[in-house]
Amino acid sequence: MDPTRLVAERRARVARAWGLDRGTVLVASGLPVPIAGTDQFHDFHAHAEFRYLAGIAEPASVLAFDPAEGWQLFVAFPTPDDRIWTGDGPDPAALAAASGLVPRPIEELEAWLEPRRAEPLALLGNHDLARRPGGYRLAGFHRLEVSPDEELSARLSWVISEQRRAKDPAELDAMRRAAAASRAGHLLALCTARPGQAERALQVELEAEFFRAGADRTAYGSIVGSGPNAAILHAAPTRRELRPGDLVLIDAGAEVDGYASDVTRTFPVGPRFEGFQRDLYALVLQTQRAAIEAARPGVEYRDLHLAACRRIAAGLVDLGILRGSPDDLVDCDAHALFFPHGLGHLLGLATHDAGGCLQGRTPSDRFGLKWLRADLPLQPGYVVTIEPGIYFIPAILRDPARRERYREAVNWDRVDSLLQLGGIRIEDDILVTEDAAEVLTADIPVGIEEIEALRAEAFAR
Repeated sequence: MDPTRLVAERRARVARAWGLDRGTVLVASGLPVPIAGTDQFHDFHAHAEFRYLAGIAEPASVLAFDPAEGWQLFVAFPTPDDRIWTGDGPDPAALAAASGLVPRPIEELEAWLEPRRAEPLALLGNHDLARRPGGYRLAGFHRLEVSPDEELSARLSWVISEQRRAKDPAELDAMRRAAAASRAGHLLALCTARPGQAERALQVELEAEFFRAGADRTAYGSIVGSGPNAAILHAAPTRRELRPGDLVLIDAGAEVDGYASDVTRTFPVGPRFEGFQRDLYALVLQTQRAAIEAARPGVEYRDLHLAACRRIAAGLVDLGILRGSPDDLVDCDAHALFFPHGLGHLLGLATHDAGGCLQGRTPSDRFGLKWLRADLPLQPGYVVTIEPGIYFIPAILRDPARRERYREAVNWDRVDSLLQLGGIRIEDDILVTEDAAEVLTADIPVGIEEIEALRAEAFAR
C-alpha cells in the first residue's frame, strides 16, 4: 500500500467525476480559530475535503485545480515572526511525500489565479477562504474581479462526498489504528471505573489511554454519563460521582491521521448488571448484533434502522414497557420515546461523515426518523456505525402531549418508576464488504459475561 499513490488516485477519480472542461477549483484547509484573551488557538482540524484530496492537514493552505494544468498545492509556511512562536513549520519534502505534489508558498496563489479571472470559480473546503482571505495571505477576490459560483461549488462538493463514502486501503488502515486506540481507552475504563469516581475523572483516564495507544486526538467530545446522565444523548462529563447500582455510558473515540473511530459501551458501575438493567442491555445487544448481521451490499440503511426499531419495540412489549404489535408501534413512532435517534451514520474523516443521504432523498420529519443520519444503500468499502439504544429521557417521557398521544401504547406507571435508570447504547464501527460485515471495533468487550468478568476483576483488585 502506497498512501501517496492512493491520495493521487483520489484526486484523479474526483477530477474525472467533476468532468470540468474549464474553470478553477480552490479547496481550502481552514484557518486556526483564536481563543479569546490569549495568543493561542483552538486545536486545528483541516477541512475534510482538503485532507481527503491533499493528504495533509496544514492550516491556511489551498489545493487548487485547473482542468488544463491539474492540481497545485499552496501552503502557508511560517513567516519569520511565526517561527519565534510556533517553530519552523512543516518540512516541504515531507509535505511533498505525503501529498504527491510539490508545495508552493501560499503567497503565489494570487498570481496563479490572475490569468484565470475569467474562468468559473468553485470554492470548496472551508469557506473562510471567502470570508477571511487575508488569513490565506490573499488580498481578496474583489481584486481579481471574480465571484465564486455557488451552484458549481455545491455540485463539486457533493461529488467529493460521494467519492468519500467507500474507503481506500490507506483510509482503512488509519481507521483500524483509530479503533485499536479506542479499544485501549474503553478497556481501561471497563477495568478501572469505581464508585466515587467522577465522570470527568473517568474521561481523563480514558482519553489519556487513547493517546498512549497512538491517537492523535479524540474524534469528538467524549460523552460520559452515569445514572440518569446516561439518558442525555450528548452528555458532557460532569463532577457527578459514579454510584453503586448506576450504569455508565461512554461514547468516545480516538482519531488517527484525521480518521475517526466512534464507540459506545455501557456497563455497570458495580460488578454486575442489576435486575432490569440486564434485560434492557440484552435487548440492545441483540438488536445491534442483528443489524450487523444484516449489513450487506445493497441493503438500505433505513431498512436496517426500521428493523432495529421493530426489535426494540417487540422487546419493550415483552418487558412490559410498551403495549401493542411491534409494527403498529413503529408506524406511530411509539418506539422513538425510548429510541429517538438513528441507528448510525457514515464514518471517516468526520464522525458523521459526508454523503450519508443519497442525493434526491429528503430527510423525514417523523419523530422516529428525523435523526436518521444515513439513508442510502450500503456498498463495499463503506464504514458505518451501528448504535441502537434504549433511554429513559425525561424531556421526552414527561412531555404532556406525548403522554396523551401514547396513552394506550405505554405502561406509564412502569416508565415513571424507571426515569432515573438513564440509558443504554452499544456502538461499533462496521466495514461493509462483499461478504459478512467486518466489525472494526470487535475486540472491545461487549457481551454481558465479558463485561461482568472485567467488572468483577476490577472490584477484586
